[in-house]
Amino acid sequence: MIRIIIIFMRLTLQECLATRKDCSGIGQILPFSDILELCKAAHEAAPSKLLYVILPKGKDYEGGLYSFDGKELVLLSDDEETRYTMELYPKLNRKDIMDLEELIDVGLIWQYLSLKAESIGLGVSQRARGPKKIEKLINSLTDQDQVCLYSVAVREDNDDTVLQGTSEPLQKQLEDGSYLLNTPECYENRAFYQGVYKGVSLDSAIYKQIEKRDQNNKMLHEISQLLWACEGENDHSTHGNRDNLEKNGFGRVHASGCAGYAVYPIILVKNLSNLPKGAYVYNPVGFSALKRWIKVDSSIYYDHYLQKYSSENLFDDVKEKFDIDCSHFMILLCIDRKKPCSGFMHRKIMDTTNWAEVEAGMALAGLQLQANALGLDWKKKIISSPDDSNYRELFQLDFAETSTNKMARALVDLPKNNNHLSLIGNLIPTVLFYTK
Repeated sequence: MIRIIIIFMRLTLQECLATRKDCSGIGQILPFSDILELCKAAHEAAPSKLLYVILPKGKDYEGGLYSFDGKELVLLSDDEETRYTMELYPKLNRKDIMDLEELIDVGLIWQYLSLKAESIGLGVSQRARGPKKIEKLINSLTDQDQVCLYSVAVREDNDDTVLQGTSEPLQKQLEDGSYLLNTPECYENRAFYQGVYKGVSLDSAIYKQIEKRDQNNKMLHEISQLLWACEGENDHSTHGNRDNLEKNGFGRVHASGCAGYAVYPIILVKNLSNLPKGAYVYNPVGFSALKRWIKVDSSIYYDHYLQKYSSENLFDDVKEKFDIDCSHFMILLCIDRKKPCSGFMHRKIMDTTNWAEVEAGMALAGLQLQANALGLDWKKKIISSPDDSNYRELFQLDFAETSTNKMARALVDLPKNNNHLSLIGNLIPTVLFYTK
C-alpha cells in the first residue's frame, strides 16, 4: 500500500470525487469571501431554495445564524455559533409526508457543498440526526414551521492522504450479461497519483461553463464516467470488514449515513455503441468489492461493471410513460429505504427517515456535474408517486432486485458485512436522468 499526500488546492471535479470522504476534523475559520463561495456553490444545486448557514466568529464577520438567498448572507441571530467552519441547512417546510423533489434538493445541495469544500482542502461530515436546537431557533426567528433534516458541517480534513491500491489485480473472465465499464478518466495511466491529471475545474462543472459538444455518437465511455461520478468508489486496496474501510474515509464518491448506501442506478439502453439494448444494474464495487482493479484479457481496468437483467426494450415504454425526448439511454436512480444506517446501533442513534431519498439527491449531483464536465445536454425528471406499484412492472424491478443480490453473493472478496452490498427492501424509483 502506498500513501500519497495531496498537496495541491482547487482540485478538479474528478479529483474531488476521487478524494471525497467523510471528515471528522475541527473547524477552520475562513475569510468571508471563501464562506460566500461555498454558499454560492451549494445554492447553485437548487437555486430556488433558501439556505440557513451557521458560522463561527471570523475576522471579518460575526458568528451566528445567517440566511442565504444566492446573493448575500444576512445575519438573523448571534445566539448560535458553530465550532466548525460552517453548517448549512436548506429551508424545508414541515409536512406529514415530505415531497420527493424537496428531499432530492437537500441531497443535491449537500453534495455540491461537499465537493466545493473538498476542492479547497476541507471536508464535510453528514449525519442522520436532526438538529432540534437549530430547528427551534430558525422557527422562532421566521415564525414558520420548518424542519432541519439531519446535519451537515464543513470541517478540516483530518487526514489528507489518499490510498492507492497496489495489490495484484484480480484475474477475471467476463460472463454473459456482464459488461466491464471504462476506467474513470482521473485514474487512467495513474495520472491522478502522478499529479499530471488535467480534468475539468469544479466551478466550471457547477456553473455549467463547459461548451456543449456533439452527442450523436453515444459511447460506453460516457456511461462509465457518469455512473462512477454518481455511485462509484475511490481507489483503494484493503481486506476484511468494509465498515473499517469507510470509517477511515475511503469508499463511495458521495456520502451516506454510516456507510449504508441506499442508491442503486439502473440504465435503460436503446441505442448505445458497445452495449446491446436492454436494462442493466450498475455494480460500483466490482467483482472484488475490496479491491479496485481487475485484469481482463491482459489489460487492467478499474473494477466496476454493468449486469444485464432484461433484454426487453423497456426504453420505449418508459419514454412514452414519462413523455421524454431521449434517443439513446436513461439512468434511473432507485433507492432501498430499509438500507441506510441499517445496523442495530445505528437505528438507536440515527433517524433514517427520508435518508435514502436525500442520498438519491447526492448521487444525482454526481450525474449532473459529470455530465456538465463532459459537455452533455441533460435533463432530469423527479418521479411523482414513486411508490406506485405499476413502476415495478414498467422497470421490471423484480428482476433488477434478483440480479443485484445475486451479484452481491458472487463477489470474489466477500466482505464480512455483505448486507451493505445487498438489498434489504424493495427498489423504489426516484429520478430519471437522460441526455437530450
